[in-house]
Amino acid sequence: MASPIGFPPETVYQVTNITQDSPGIVTVSSVAETGAFYLVNGMTITFSNVRGMYQVNRERYIIGSLDTNAMTFALYTIRGFPVDTSSFNSYVGGGQVNIISYPALAGQPPGLMYNTQPINV
Repeated sequence: MASPIGFPPETVYQVTNITQDSPGIVTVSSVAETGAFYLVNGMTITFSNVRGMYQVNRERYIIGSLDTNAMTFALYTIRGFPVDTSSFNSYVGGGQVNIISYPALAGQPPGLMYNTQPINV
């Protein structure tokens, strides 16, 4: 069986819940996988393989209100508006968070991959 691909390769953040709320709140199994780039506010993500609340799959979102203790974050559109998941199907299980880009550094244009974290090799 092939390993899931994330960023960096072989990094996958597992979804454990998504609320039906505005904004929707996502719970993940970890916010800092070993040897991986950790989740941060302002990063652009997508979801894949979410069961039940399939509406979130393949759309682009911005992470906000990251709580590293609770391992939760709120969903925002790429324009910065809260994502209202209250009319979406109920989350059933599964799903992966895929990192698309980091927030832009001061003075840099948005939409490019920025990362100031050290790479663990």
